[in-house]
Amino acid sequence: MECPYCGEELRWIDYYGHTRYSEHYWIYPHSWIEKEGDIYQCQNEECESQVFNGHFYDHCDGDLRDGYPC
Repeated sequence: MECPYCGEELRWIDYYGHTRYSEHYWIYPHSWIEKEGDIYQCQNEECESQVFNGHFYDHCDGDLRDGYPC
């Protein structure tokens, strides 16, 4: 995936999502994270994306957004 500002290749940092819990205590695992998207960072220090510290994220719709998911 490329940075929309400078075209530099984005580095995958992590993923984000919501914590889900099992309905019954005997089900393993008892909790897990249901992935909603990925977090990326632009490695170009001169890029305009540095307003958000170079972070971008995508959601399940595939659109790349500036910033860090809340």
